[in-house]
Amino acid sequence: MQVIRRLKRLADGWKRPIASDAVQIEDDRAFLGNSMMLVQVRHAAGVAAAAALLLALPAQAEEEPIKIGAVLALTGPAGVYGAPAAQGLRVALDDLPGKLVAGRPYKLTIYDSEGNSTKAVQLFRRLVDSNGVDVIVGPSTSGESLSVVPVANQLKVSMLSGGGSEKITNPVTPYAFALAPTDRLMVEFLLGVLKKRGLNRVALIFSMDGFGQSGGTIVQELAAAAGIELVATETFSPQDTSMTPQLIRIREKNPDAVIAWAPNPGPSILLKNAAEIGYKVPVFLSTANALASFTKQTGPAAEGVYASALPIINPASLPDSDPRKAPSVKFADAYQARYGVPPDQTSGLTLDAVLIIEAAAKAITGPITPDKLRAAIETVRICGADGCRVGTPSDHRGLTKDSLVLMQVQNGQWTTVQP
Repeated sequence: MQVIRRLKRLADGWKRPIASDAVQIEDDRAFLGNSMMLVQVRHAAGVAAAAALLLALPAQAEEEPIKIGAVLALTGPAGVYGAPAAQGLRVALDDLPGKLVAGRPYKLTIYDSEGNSTKAVQLFRRLVDSNGVDVIVGPSTSGESLSVVPVANQLKVSMLSGGGSEKITNPVTPYAFALAPTDRLMVEFLLGVLKKRGLNRVALIFSMDGFGQSGGTIVQELAAAAGIELVATETFSPQDTSMTPQLIRIREKNPDAVIAWAPNPGPSILLKNAAEIGYKVPVFLSTANALASFTKQTGPAAEGVYASALPIINPASLPDSDPRKAPSVKFADAYQARYGVPPDQTSGLTLDAVLIIEAAAKAITGPITPDKLRAAIETVRICGADGCRVGTPSDHRGLTKDSLVLMQVQNGQWTTVQP
């Protein structure tokens, strides 16, 4: 009967539903897989006959799909991360050969967390308890992910977090995996850039949330060993609408550069405030801010700002010898064709999520289960948008700082520059 319902939706020109608080996508074409090649649904009257034909096929035509869930911030302030990630997830899955994951049909269900940690936990539980998913992509942010980690381990379903906080995967727990480079990798990269450029006296400002506090703590931990003197340290609340007082105190210390560690919109507000008071100083941001939406949100105040970044923003600039180039360029072209804009880092993260799930599924014989996927994901090796990952039982990200590049906003666009 499930096949009949899906065929009826296809015959009637069924579209994906869109809702403000929960978006559920059931990819019927992927569920039906290659069996749809056997029939052509020409009109509503042909639905029953087509369904009867499919029901008469061997059991393998009804192979149980891999159930992929996603908890992403499609709306709210963190929507700049979750919405492109959801789009990237759809593009990456649709671009698989035959729209199958390792030769198997799939079912995708996406829920909108709105960037709320409590809601992220509730939706994670719903995906497991009600939707019976095998693996979950997300949540989008570090704060949400840190709240979900104990739930993932309790329910024994792997999460592929988009958050950069190293606390998501350190200490390692069985079912918590992450896609983005850790804040420690980003900090090490940026401190190396500052030292190389002779910017030795640095001010730090970070947000008082999961991502900001984690990165800010690591900057303070590693700065001295990297030869960097922190001449000022400031914080702000994620709800703050002005950082002018903090900037005035920083300016009094006359630093060579400023590291601002926070998710959007904090750094956007910071740069606008700096422009308002006429304060000009090199500002370095984390990978979380290297987004096209950030430059639009910040406007002219973003000009000249630096960020550690992933090359998915401009994959064509990679040398042909780089194993990331081919999958990244293919994905970027498909994303551009579908949405009319280039992918950003968060959509690149979900490309890697699909490559990880596909590689893990290929390593599994027999039915897919959450436990089998977890074991396979732990040792997966793929080259994607974020780098070449080598997963191990002691490393649930599998990335190094070599995956990062330095970018600067030039003429309103993120552009790769020499570190």
